[in-house]
Amino acid sequence: MGFHFKWVELVMKCVTTVSFSVQINGKQGKFFKPTRGLRQGDPLSPYLFLLISEVLSLNLSNAITEKKLQGIKLSRDCPGLSHLFFADDSLYFLKASVQNCMVLNNILKDFCVASGQSINFEKSSLFFTPNTPMGLQNQIGNIFNIPATTCTGNYLGLPTHWGRSKNDALAYVKDRICVKLKGWQSEFLSQAGKEVLIKAVATAVPAYPMS
Repeated sequence: MGFHFKWVELVMKCVTTVSFSVQINGKQGKFFKPTRGLRQGDPLSPYLFLLISEVLSLNLSNAITEKKLQGIKLSRDCPGLSHLFFADDSLYFLKASVQNCMVLNNILKDFCVASGQSINFEKSSLFFTPNTPMGLQNQIGNIFNIPATTCTGNYLGLPTHWGRSKNDALAYVKDRICVKLKGWQSEFLSQAGKEVLIKAVATAVPAYPMS
C-alpha cells in the first residue's frame, strides 16, 4: 500500500515483541509470546484489520478492472458490485462461472497467506439465483469447499435476502408486534395504559428495520 519501510518496521515491532501472562486463582503465571499474531482484543488490532481489509478490497477491485473478475449489476447503468465488508464479515457478489470463482478463490488464498487470517468455512455459505444450473452449483461448491444454501437467514436483525416484495421481506415486523399484543391481553392494564404501550412498541419495533 506504499507505506515507508520504517513505519512497517515499527508496526512489526509492536506485533512481534508483545507477550502475555495469565492469572489463575490470583497467581500470575509466566509470560509467553503469542504464535497467531494479533487478536481482536488487542489495541492495535482495529487499525491493522482495516489496513488488511483495504488490501483485500484493492485486490478485488484490481481484478474487476483487469476483467479477471466479473461482479453483478443491479441495473444496466449502475457500477458493478463485487464485495461488501462489515466488521469481520464479508459478502462477495459474482457472476456464477468457474473462472470467476477460481480467481476469487486464489485472491482469498493469497490474502490468507499474507495476513495470517483464515476463512471460517463453518460460517460460510454460497447462495445462487434460481436459474443457476445444479451442475454449475456443484462445481463452484467444490472450488470453495463451501455448501450451498437456499436460505440466507438474518444478518444484524434484518433478512439478508430481499425479493421484489418489501411486504413479504418485512412481514416479520408485523408478526413481532402481534405477538407482543397477544401477550398483553392477560395483563391488567387500563385502556390508556394499553394505548401508551401499543404506541411505544408499534413505533420502536419497526424503527431499526426502517432506519
